[in-house]
Amino acid sequence: MNLKIVELLNERGKVVQEIGQQKIKHGIKRFDPVREREVLDMIANVNEGPFETSTLQHIFKTIFQASLELQEDDHRKALLVSRKKKPDNTIVKVKNDIVLGDGSQSFIMGPCAVESYEQVRAVAQAMKQQGLTMMRGGAFKPRTSPYDFQGLGYEGLQILREVANEFDLAVISEILNPNDVERSLEYVDVIQIGARNMQNFDLLRTVGQVNKPVLLKRGLSATIEEFINAAEYIISQGNDQIILCERGIRTYEKATRNTLDISAVPI
Repeated sequence: MNLKIVELLNERGKVVQEIGQQKIKHGIKRFDPVREREVLDMIANVNEGPFETSTLQHIFKTIFQASLELQEDDHRKALLVSRKKKPDNTIVKVKNDIVLGDGSQSFIMGPCAVESYEQVRAVAQAMKQQGLTMMRGGAFKPRTSPYDFQGLGYEGLQILREVANEFDLAVISEILNPNDVERSLEYVDVIQIGARNMQNFDLLRTVGQVNKPVLLKRGLSATIEEFINAAEYIISQGNDQIILCERGIRTYEKATRNTLDISAVPI
């Protein structure tokens, strides 16, 4: 009898996997609380003992949880960004001999916003003296207030490129609009996707189609799953040169700007 129970559970597991694949295909959430409640109510209606209804419901809740984990495991296996799909570390080739992901320590420095040629050159010169090789700078700035400085746009990108060429630095800068991606390629070595654009799916698809590394910042309140799936949008278009940036998330705490989610680092 015990062997029969095992056999039936495994048969159920196969059906669960098939249902999970269909849910992914049609964009349906894997967890269905209404359906789960219906099954538990059915058990209460048909149970004639000797087991208590609460005991059987507890067993089925465990089966439900195991089934959900089985579907989620299949989903993770299907993701191109998954360790199960590609166990080796991704080595991102930024520029010439500048790489990320090989285990060496790297720093990305630079001004929050590009304000002038003189400002950027002074920063670049100081970076070069310290042996730093990657410079970031904001030319397009997504501000909370529409009245705040929004960046110099393409003029800012031109300044970054000119100064970077002088000091042999790589350029990292944020692009906000999918229509600006192609034009920006001549100025940047790495395209940055900011936290506010982590789920700008048109932008993610567009940068996934270019031959440039992408630095993807975690959204303001994004879960790990949402963060990983944002990267999946990029890699699904063919670009696997992705740098994940844990920039901190918004929590109930207002005393600090961002709260660093330490648990995200090993993931």
